[in-house]
Amino acid sequence: MRRWLLVLAPALLVLLLGGGPAHADDQPAGSPPAGAAQTFGIQPASATEPDSRGTFSYAATPGAVVKDHVAVWNYSDQPLTLRLYPADAFNTDSGGYDVLPEGRPSTQAGTWLKTAADSLTLPARSRQIVPFTLAVPAAASPGDHAAGIVASLRRESKDAKGNAVTVDQRVGARVHVRVSGELRAELRVENARAVYHPSLNPLAAGHTTISYSVRNTGNVRLGGRQAVRVSNLLGSIATGNAPADLQELLPGNVVTYRLDVAGAYPTLWATAGITIDPLAIGGDRDPKLSSSVSKQRFASIPWALLAVVLPLALFGGRWWQRRRRPAPPAVPAPVAVGALLVAGLLLVQLPLAPKASAADTGTLAFDYATGHDDDAIDLLTSGQCPDPAADYLAVRIAGSGFPAEGAPLTGTVAASVYRLASNGGYVLPLSNTLRVVATRNGSGPLHGAYTITASCRGKVNPASRRDFTGVLTFTTPSTWQAVTVAPEGVLHGAGADPVTMASTPQAAPEAAAAPKPQGAPVASWVATGAGILLLGWIGLPYARRLRAGRDRGEAAE
Repeated sequence: MRRWLLVLAPALLVLLLGGGPAHADDQPAGSPPAGAAQTFGIQPASATEPDSRGTFSYAATPGAVVKDHVAVWNYSDQPLTLRLYPADAFNTDSGGYDVLPEGRPSTQAGTWLKTAADSLTLPARSRQIVPFTLAVPAAASPGDHAAGIVASLRRESKDAKGNAVTVDQRVGARVHVRVSGELRAELRVENARAVYHPSLNPLAAGHTTISYSVRNTGNVRLGGRQAVRVSNLLGSIATGNAPADLQELLPGNVVTYRLDVAGAYPTLWATAGITIDPLAIGGDRDPKLSSSVSKQRFASIPWALLAVVLPLALFGGRWWQRRRRPAPPAVPAPVAVGALLVAGLLLVQLPLAPKASAADTGTLAFDYATGHDDDAIDLLTSGQCPDPAADYLAVRIAGSGFPAEGAPLTGTVAASVYRLASNGGYVLPLSNTLRVVATRNGSGPLHGAYTITASCRGKVNPASRRDFTGVLTFTTPSTWQAVTVAPEGVLHGAGADPVTMASTPQAAPEAAAAPKPQGAPVASWVATGAGILLLGWIGLPYARRLRAGRDRGEAAE
């Protein structure tokens, strides 16, 4: 029996996911020992030698022809014969980057590439530079097109059972082509589904399984940051551990996710909210990016609580009906059962409600007193986050032309990643200039005062634990002045002594004290109060009638 086995070397995955030269040297499972490792690689090159590019990236017009070179290496101590071919790129189900295997025909950018050689025989410890041509069709659609140039080594061997096995080791270099024209940047949440799984504990919240897909419906490649939360009818919100950020989702491709969210108590009906914020891939100039939000309603029935409350209510009603009394109960039994259930649902909200906290505020200083909208900016916080090891930092700008909630200047990054300055605060370099941020948000020329806020928060939970704020004012459309400036040498020099920032009245501590809890949200107190009133409405008439019956019995004696 003959079997075909395709083996992707781990180095291929490193290349296709992160860029840079790739090499293959792993022996596949089940293959016999082959002596020296057969190691080979591929990377971008000039006509004479390999260069420093991690990937092939081009901006072209329809009908354009680009000539370039790729270097293929043989790192092993024996000659190798390698296949060299271009192929379309695609996203795997988990969001990874891959290319079609040899034998599967390409229909997109893979057909635009033509290498000067389809097969190479390389002596031991050698390399060869191979020219290739990229010919963009005249009818090519605008936007991003992805492919790869793959070097493949196919070997025949046998597994432990004697079956013939063909092992295909592959490495490749990414090819990214952006064709000029109208660009659309859009990610969409699709096929969202939520299913509640109750707990056997009547007072436990259970968990919700949420599945959904993220599709790139635009024509440019995008990254993405995700947030998933569940809210019940009374406003309690539970936030799940959202999947890792999308690294690169190609146009037309889709990735599927599935995760569990715990903490929202069942109130018969709940809503799952999924948010995906598109992120530009490094170096790309994309049109305005807008978030995609999907809300999925689903039933969340507290079966364990019902199993406890309903039998008690029924037995209680039967007991009451058997007592001798001239008048029927003040509240009909069905109404009393329903009210008792609602009261129970309301009362359980208090211990499960998330605690609100007050975020204290620190100062955010700029590296220079004045600057231009195309200057690189570094920021300095007056202290650290409440939990430096676990908190994350996100920086936003708010002001004229930006959304009310502000526009992001950085992603959500672990606070521990940032360098600490001599004042104990974080040094926050902004990845984009203010001009780029304004262009992406369609805000036009900047004017007036803008507030920049660095917030300490959880990785997924957006609630701020501590804010650092700073203000800069645009005196002209391209020049700004900062209100608070970092002391000289703190941001761009090695300061030996602890210092405080100008305009900061006192030195910030090394770590801020944790915010004090402010109690349960107002909605939780309202729900609890409603539950108490319902219990009183049910129980008070019965108590009065019970007391009246006892009084009549005593009078009869």
